[in-house]
Amino acid sequence: MSSQKIKIRLYTELRDNASVLSAINKLDTMDFELINSDSKDFIIDRNDIAIIHIDNLESNLLSKLIDLRTSLSNRIIFIIPDGKTLLISTLVKLGFTDIFVFPFESLKLTSYLSDLIEKYKIKLQNELLGTGSFKPNFFSIPASSPTFNKIYDVSRKVAKNPSLNVLIMGETGTGKGLLAKTIHQLTFGNDAPFVDVLCTAIPENLLESELFGHEKGAFTNAQSRKLGLFELAENGTLFLDEIGDLSYNLQSKLLRAIEKKVIRRLGGLYDIPINTRILSATNKDLAGMVEDNLFRRDLYYRLNVVSIDLPPLRDRGKDVIHLTKYFIKMFNKQFGTKVRRLDKDVEKFILSYNWPGNVRELRNAIERAVLLGSGANLKLKHFSRTIESLKEKAKILEADKNIITIAVDYNSTPLKKLDKIYAEQIISKMDGNKSSASRILGISRPSLDALIK
Repeated sequence: MSSQKIKIRLYTELRDNASVLSAINKLDTMDFELINSDSKDFIIDRNDIAIIHIDNLESNLLSKLIDLRTSLSNRIIFIIPDGKTLLISTLVKLGFTDIFVFPFESLKLTSYLSDLIEKYKIKLQNELLGTGSFKPNFFSIPASSPTFNKIYDVSRKVAKNPSLNVLIMGETGTGKGLLAKTIHQLTFGNDAPFVDVLCTAIPENLLESELFGHEKGAFTNAQSRKLGLFELAENGTLFLDEIGDLSYNLQSKLLRAIEKKVIRRLGGLYDIPINTRILSATNKDLAGMVEDNLFRRDLYYRLNVVSIDLPPLRDRGKDVIHLTKYFIKMFNKQFGTKVRRLDKDVEKFILSYNWPGNVRELRNAIERAVLLGSGANLKLKHFSRTIESLKEKAKILEADKNIITIAVDYNSTPLKKLDKIYAEQIISKMDGNKSSASRILGISRPSLDALIK
């Protein structure tokens, strides 16, 4: 992180703010600075995150915010004590959506701040690169592969029609969340709410309340009304990440919300109309899950009006080099370094490594290499952690006698030849005993003889 840390300014009119401080101090990052600000002087810089801790509508802080809210581009977070239902509903009507009821939502605040700080880090990096205001844009990431040109075209088309639900598929680290945010920005701009929820991060028994909200008394400890994420995303986008992990019960309720355009809070008696675009993402094979009765077929078709499949980094050819140079430029600005070139063996390594963590893994590797390196060139030794990890995996494979590794030149090895190469490896493992090898391969001894000849 650069020397310019993200400032979290805490404004409070309450004497007891220990629970708020405790939630903030649980953040697993050092990329922020907590500032207890005087409630009489509400002044924040454009890169600050403001937390407002109030408990009544007569708050001087609230009055100042109402006057300034049209000119503020900052994220304003409200911490409200439990039982202040009128205050919460008033804030929502005023257009404030980031509201946490304490002490019940302290863990949720910690998780939310963690994600928000990560987004602000991207914002600061964009500004260091000279890209201006906070616009984390999928299209700004370098790419030249034909597959990505198609993704750009489809994304721009679906952005023009906010009624279309979009399913984004791809392995972890390929940029599904960033693409969802970009589609949202192309559709609504930066003013409409973008609410993202990681379905695996919230326990199933709480996720329904998070999505649809609840009424006071709906369950134990439900001491006040809580608005759900559907309502907070009104006239904007609700992004459901890792949708494949949603329970079958919640799938049914999500389907009803999409089909009827209404939700009902837990413990509620009436349906609430919603106008929310649904973007979803998964790294799972939803079509296969449908066939195995693990995912509702009707919900799958509702979510998958348009699908965008993000390829893994290993299938993107020289895009990996474009991305490397992009990240080098970004981290040069961030760390004040002057890396300009890649050694030839580094470029060869980057192209040959399969990057199982995709763009996220590449970004982390380049960040570490730029930070630890010296001089104008990135050298292979700067990727020691990644290389050591590869060696460790190779040792594990070598130690397992039941695993065979086959190294072939994919530019010159036809598919039919792989059968012969594999058969020869099995014969070698069986110390030349072709009868044993043929039993393992599931073919007759004459067929094995014909194959290796």
